[in-house]
Amino acid sequence: LVEDIVATGRSLLPKPGLAALNQRQGAALADALAAIVTIGADDDPLLTGEKLRLARLALDRLLGRHSTEDMLDALFGRFCIGK
Repeated sequence: LVEDIVATGRSLLPKPGLAALNQRQGAALADALAAIVTIGADDDPLLTGEKLRLARLALDRLLGRHSTEDMLDALFGRFCIGK
């Protein structure tokens, strides 16, 4: 599974030198890779599921797919609402 995910990711990305990633994009890819490469290091399905969730969240950040909750947290995080 890990090899398939990595191979698919590599096939979708441009070859080295063809595109430049900004710091945010590079960090998101690094976070996704860090979560993926540790899959299989333990046999606990809950930990594997959590690592896949973290990888998906990192890829969502890369692609700009933030959830509504994330957007609202960022928008209203500094306000006191309901008082």
